[in-house]
Amino acid sequence: MAVYTGSYAYIQWSPEATFNTAATNLRNHGGSGARSEQFGFEQRITGWSFTQNKIPLSQLNSVKVKTFAYGQTRGSLSLDFVMSSPWFLALIGMNDAATTGASAPFTHTFTLDCTTDNTAIRSFSTEIGQEAGGTDIVRTLTGGVINSASISTSVGELVKVSLDTNYANEAVTSTLDGCAAGISVCAHVPYTFAHGTITSTDLGLACAGQIQDFDVTFTQNADHIWGIGNSVAADKIRRLQEITGKIKVTNKTAAQLEKIYAQQKDTLGNSSCVSAVDTELINIVVEFSKDADTVCSATATSQIMQITLKGVALDDINVSIEPNEPIFQELNFQAREAVIVVKDKEQYPPAQ
Repeated sequence: MAVYTGSYAYIQWSPEATFNTAATNLRNHGGSGARSEQFGFEQRITGWSFTQNKIPLSQLNSVKVKTFAYGQTRGSLSLDFVMSSPWFLALIGMNDAATTGASAPFTHTFTLDCTTDNTAIRSFSTEIGQEAGGTDIVRTLTGGVINSASISTSVGELVKVSLDTNYANEAVTSTLDGCAAGISVCAHVPYTFAHGTITSTDLGLACAGQIQDFDVTFTQNADHIWGIGNSVAADKIRRLQEITGKIKVTNKTAAQLEKIYAQQKDTLGNSSCVSAVDTELINIVVEFSKDADTVCSATATSQIMQITLKGVALDDINVSIEPNEPIFQELNFQAREAVIVVKDKEQYPPAQ
């Protein structure tokens, strides 16, 4: 029997209309919203586990395990891919995209706020097919929720996304999707570090050429809820939404250090003449763009993703100094809000 590789496998996902019920559009691949999607270019699974949480039972007068009981049904799936398609953003705690435009490029705006649109966590189904010779293996994962999503890049690298997900249950068949979801270079560009600009006038980051590394993680602290009477999760929850990250930049200005100093001004509220703590919060704008277009100068061929992090507070600044080497500083931060604007050739997101 032949040993098959990732060349004979596929991954596709679609939002669920009902939690832990396989998405009805998981095998639809039309141009409208009724379709499944790839997460991005060069999808890969970095970790995949499914368990019934076995409980070994022992007894007095014996050193052997007597039998086994089984607890919660649960799966976890970790994915990496090159950032290109924006649709995974709706699964990480952002609102449904507000889409404008009568023709390409269409503008999709994802926001993070407290409206009813994003108080409930979104679940999705994933189909993973593997050709295995005489008997193919197709596993359908349902009740999926994203715990965290990290977007990162550095000099010489692609813009990569890492997803940490859990799912409620799965089923297996042997019928592959004969026309699995694809991803078009015409509709989506695989972003690299060279497509990026990072600016923050508050931090003196006006020259993206001095930035070496960037990483931002959206964590919605998602989980499943179980109830007595069933080992499979009954529902899903989200907790505190956290946006954290870091920037590595050349050490050319004290602006970042001054922001750290300023945070102590009103810690105790002792003086009315100093600036309020909130005034020390900053904004960071990260933009990845094909052909050096911007959100404001987009053309019909534009493909752009702009991430605006608002209410950013610096955690700390770390500096290393070595003989004859550039001096860099690493800024760790946390943001309160985010707005992500995408210019794209696809008009409709994957629908439930």
